[in-house]
Amino acid sequence: MVPAITLYFSEKYDLGNTVLDASFRKVNLLQALKFIVLSKAKILEVPEPLWVRFLPKNLVILTVWRLSRLFKDRSRLAVTYAIENNDLGRLLTPKLKLPPFALRFAGAFLGVVINTLIDRIAFGSAGSSALYNSLMRTSSVSQCLFEEIPAPSEFVSETATPRAIFIGELDDRKGINHVMDAWPHVEETVKGATLTIIGGGPYSERVSNWCNQRPDTRIYLGFLPHQEVNQHLRECGVLVAPSRRSGRWREQIGLPIAEGLSHGLTIVTTDESGLASWLAANGHTVIKEAQVECELADALSSALREPLTPFAVTKSLPPVPGRIQADRWLHR
Repeated sequence: MVPAITLYFSEKYDLGNTVLDASFRKVNLLQALKFIVLSKAKILEVPEPLWVRFLPKNLVILTVWRLSRLFKDRSRLAVTYAIENNDLGRLLTPKLKLPPFALRFAGAFLGVVINTLIDRIAFGSAGSSALYNSLMRTSSVSQCLFEEIPAPSEFVSETATPRAIFIGELDDRKGINHVMDAWPHVEETVKGATLTIIGGGPYSERVSNWCNQRPDTRIYLGFLPHQEVNQHLRECGVLVAPSRRSGRWREQIGLPIAEGLSHGLTIVTTDESGLASWLAANGHTVIKEAQVECELADALSSALREPLTPFAVTKSLPPVPGRIQADRWLHR
């Protein structure tokens, strides 16, 4: 990506032992504001405006950046990369339904904020583009769609194996319970099928016990460093990711989906991912979220019996990842 200084406030649990480059600097809000005021940078990229929990900080950062243009360089730009694809009502009040007038007001307010403070938006999915452009005045902001499709990996198997893999948080929203419910049917109908589960979370103990019941077809590896995950992806033919909506969370892209594609895997997922329409158009299996309980077992069995060839999967991918294309456009 374009060289940049990256300021961050905290680390996610899955960073693990990853060593950060010197261009990453941990700061608090006041330090971040001081840095961007004194910086000679021409472009500031901020987290997307519809990341609601970060919105107050985002507004402060963007306002200070905008004011700094009055005293430093009027050519300074504020840009953002957006992949949020939930509906606005769920983002604002996940447990309550906003009355129509309140939803319209909120949409108008956010639209004006984005139009005033953001100069360019790159969208990582068609769903995200539709959400943002439903807000008043947002459509007038310079924007472009770069679906977050990966480039092919250097390591792609020649043939698909009857091995499925699940990677992610072991909780309700990622659908691990649905995978466990569906898998006994797969064991009965697909010869040689195995399931590898990678991840940690509230259902870790349950998953471990369930896998121990059939260690010949079920493998639980727990949480693994990223580089080790890639090795297991290369050995599988199908990635299963039956995400379900939970509060203000909806699967935006799905990193395991993107990495599975790069290794030539067939994807079995729900229509919650922002890539759902692209996946369906390119031969992967997309189940409606409401039907996942009754359709996942057959869908997973079918994908393992007749997966896409790794060559067919990687042939559909761009030579340059969509996220890199978006970064080049934002910082051009």
